[in-house]
Amino acid sequence: MLFSDLLRAAGFPHAFTTRQGGRSTGPYASLNLGRGVDDDPAAVRANREAVATTLGLDPLRHVEADQVHGAVVAVVGAGDAGRSVPDADGLASGDPGTVLAVHAADCVTLLLADPRSRAVAAVHAGWRGTAAGIAGEAVSVMAGQFETRPENVLVALGPAIGPCHYEVDEPVRAAFHRWPWWEAVAVPNGPGRWRLDLQAANRRQLLEAGVSSERIDVLDLCTYHYPDLFYSHRRERITGRMAAIVGVPSPARPARAKAR
Repeated sequence: MLFSDLLRAAGFPHAFTTRQGGRSTGPYASLNLGRGVDDDPAAVRANREAVATTLGLDPLRHVEADQVHGAVVAVVGAGDAGRSVPDADGLASGDPGTVLAVHAADCVTLLLADPRSRAVAAVHAGWRGTAAGIAGEAVSVMAGQFETRPENVLVALGPAIGPCHYEVDEPVRAAFHRWPWWEAVAVPNGPGRWRLDLQAANRRQLLEAGVSSERIDVLDLCTYHYPDLFYSHRRERITGRMAAIVGVPSPARPARAKAR
């Protein structure tokens, strides 16, 4: 598993998983956490339990998103434990003990945390969600629901397919047309083709939403480029899914007075 120094220093339990260390086999070897692929359900369940145990999180408090490549960020809590929330690509919560997860095999995953309120969010951002502005939407939802100040938010962007291997076409360019920084995140690669940097695009949206640049941690690893470390749908088509996981910390217990 991979971690953000920013989130770890602030005390938020979290991880970006790799494909290593699980029980799945074949094209899903070995730490597949995605239920939407044709993997052995028992292996997926064992993989999920192993990750939760390693992170000290309660697997029964786990909430995930259906991931429809949109820009909806749903607010969830203890009553949503065990659910996959429909029509959402992002989740936010301030309910202590709640565990949020999104899954990917090339798309950007983002984990957001507010050190003041201890609220968190987990976001899946493919090119459609990125074009629709889901990173900024997550910041907006946290501000509206938990009185989060954007400049105080900590954000970690997980490994994703890099511009070295991510070529897109005219429909994608058209979807990004409203963003003034398109030319800064996409390099022309022949007629009607561009190499798109999804991590850079999401970072730009976070900055526009008011997040401070020094509070954005980018795990700059290309999922396509490292087949032993990451699943990649573009590289393999039939493959597993990594997860980005974050938990809402439980309130710190007050120190007990010493007996005299």
